[in-house]
Amino acid sequence: MALKPDLEDLQLILLTSAAKTEGGSILPAPAHIAQYDIHVREAVSLLVDRGLADEVNVDEPEMSYRADDENMFGATINDAGRDTAEISGPAPDHPEMKPSRPGRKPVKKAAAKALPPSPAATSVPKEPGGKQAKVIQMLNRKSGASLDQIVEATGWLAHSARAVLSGLRKKGYKVDRATTPKGSVYRITKAD
Repeated sequence: MALKPDLEDLQLILLTSAAKTEGGSILPAPAHIAQYDIHVREAVSLLVDRGLADEVNVDEPEMSYRADDENMFGATINDAGRDTAEISGPAPDHPEMKPSRPGRKPVKKAAAKALPPSPAATSVPKEPGGKQAKVIQMLNRKSGASLDQIVEATGWLAHSARAVLSGLRKKGYKVDRATTPKGSVYRITKAD
């Protein structure tokens, strides 16, 4: 059975590496994971989908994780991604290897580059203000929002939602947590 790198490890390696670069570019990938080209590009797509990186137009193929007929797209780390990299601590030196799903043949690198971008990687118009604006709106409600409600509204994982709350605090928002019988509820009480 073929082994493939763990995507969560790849995402963490990419985030911590991008946090150390001047422009915050996610690609090109660090040399020790560049061999996992297809998986790295999948990990970049997941970082963008989860709101930890922002998609940008790029000119060099090594900076691109996907392309359409006219443009190549790369990604840069954003504040939520930096918070996640900070919270997660040091990235592993090498991703953990996991077995590929049964019945799937490993894709050769040359053949994979010729494939068109997956439907999940196609550009989705961003909603005005984005997911972070949606979270701020939820936190400004009188009832506030639970972590589960934030996760459901944004599609983020719980650790990403917590990272955004931390990022909002760093930006000067006063985010309070109240404990209720149903769990913790977060509210913005004022912005500095």
